[in-house]
Amino acid sequence: MSRSLDKNLLSQLKLEDPEPAYNDLANLFANDIPESGLLEIEFLGQSHPLEPGVNFLRDENAIAIPKLRLVQAFFVARQILQRHLEHASGIITKDVTAATSILLLMDPEHLTAANIRKRALSVPGNLTQANLKREKWFVDMLLTARLHRHTKSPTLWSHRRWLVTTCWTLGIPWDIRNDIQNVIMVAAERHPRNYVAWQHARFLIDHNPSLASSIAFDVKEFCLKNHSDISGWAFLSDCITRIQDEESRRVTCSSVLEDTLSIAESFRWTNESVWVFLRTIVARECVSDQDFKRFIATNDKLSITLSHSTPQWMIMERAREWCNRYRVSKSCQI
Repeated sequence: MSRSLDKNLLSQLKLEDPEPAYNDLANLFANDIPESGLLEIEFLGQSHPLEPGVNFLRDENAIAIPKLRLVQAFFVARQILQRHLEHASGIITKDVTAATSILLLMDPEHLTAANIRKRALSVPGNLTQANLKREKWFVDMLLTARLHRHTKSPTLWSHRRWLVTTCWTLGIPWDIRNDIQNVIMVAAERHPRNYVAWQHARFLIDHNPSLASSIAFDVKEFCLKNHSDISGWAFLSDCITRIQDEESRRVTCSSVLEDTLSIAESFRWTNESVWVFLRTIVARECVSDQDFKRFIATNDKLSITLSHSTPQWMIMERAREWCNRYRVSKSCQI
């Protein structure tokens, strides 16, 4: 959503009391965590006006918020935050925390709002598993929303990293594989080439490298469905390198390579994202001669149908030459 406000929206803001919109939207995040999971938030433009007094639409977990109502709520939340910052005691009340939820919904890079939420949780007695679970629900809701800026927000991902680290420090269990499947991949689908999300995935897997093999197969499925997403392929490549058991790494690498080559051949994929990944794992990993020959055969089969003057042919040719030059398996004992 654009942060610019047109003249029509500004005139409407002057005519209506913003408090009802703020109260309704703030209550969305103040209620108990729904058993059905995260809320699905979208913003509505002026082409979808709502009746007076209706500040959002809801269908189970799907929430649609008009831009006008969000801006009204943001102005109220900003005033609450300003009063808090001017207050000498600096006590973070529930009203202030509620205001930060609206500020981050409007502006995911509102660093002050994110830091206030950290300080509120860090108050003695507040750092409980229940409160941390609620904060995780709120942050994950923003990171997986159909909101382009939120899914790739460095501020929100940094806040989540602090949250994860805090839970690990307190010994609170954390499901890393579920995180990658239901937060990282969702955010990556809604904002392609989401390197910030995949960097968070690297942070998670570094905490428990024993999960690398199973996560590699999960990420492979994502990559095959989003084959132009170079950030996903880059993480898959890194994930394979994090498999500590040598035999498991070889088996995983061979399986991923075979599946990717089969799909690439079937759908005639000649894009750079796929072939940079393929050439990298074939050159870097100790793959068998059979896997190497499969790579060359698939490359040949696709290349022969391309004109030498096309960028696609150059991609295929460079992948083959690069792999022949740097393949470490020449000296590996398979």
